[in-house]
Amino acid sequence: MPKRLLSVLCICGIAAYPFFIYLGVSFNLLSILLPALAVIFLLRLFYLRETQGIKTLLAAVSALCAAVICIIAFMADSERIAMFYPVCVNAILFFIFGGSLFSSKTIITRLALLYDKDLPDYAIEYTRTVTKVWVLFFMANGGMAFITAMFCTVETWTLYNGFIAYILIGTLAGCEYLARIIVRRIHEK
Repeated sequence: MPKRLLSVLCICGIAAYPFFIYLGVSFNLLSILLPALAVIFLLRLFYLRETQGIKTLLAAVSALCAAVICIIAFMADSERIAMFYPVCVNAILFFIFGGSLFSSKTIITRLALLYDKDLPDYAIEYTRTVTKVWVLFFMANGGMAFITAMFCTVETWTLYNGFIAYILIGTLAGCEYLARIIVRRIHEK
């Protein structure tokens, strides 16, 4: 299977994961969908071993987490376990982003350096602040993912984790982009 197709399948699988679980629960297809998803994620992980970098690390963590959750949920025959994937991803991202606050370059600083090797001091400070905002977001989003996985119906879980969470992520990313433009304009005057 070509890498690009596998990459697209994996991204779609991760993005549509809540809908796959919803369909699996609604139509009693989890015993088919969970192993299929696990295979897609493990193949993605296999192909990621050929590349390096922060983006690869994040993609690998996401694929590994998804595969493990799918396998455990399948073996336990548990829809609730399958619903914990968003919790795990948010927890992992919380620790990766939060842990980077204790180093000289946060993960967002490192990502920014991929695009601009000579970041000015104000930009490095800005990326540290943005990292803190994302840490808080992952904590709150992970908390909501946990609540929906533990206490809500699969419909509510799917609505939050497959729609509302993505809207929140997009809104935060959009606001950050606008803030970045404003900060850049202020400092480049």
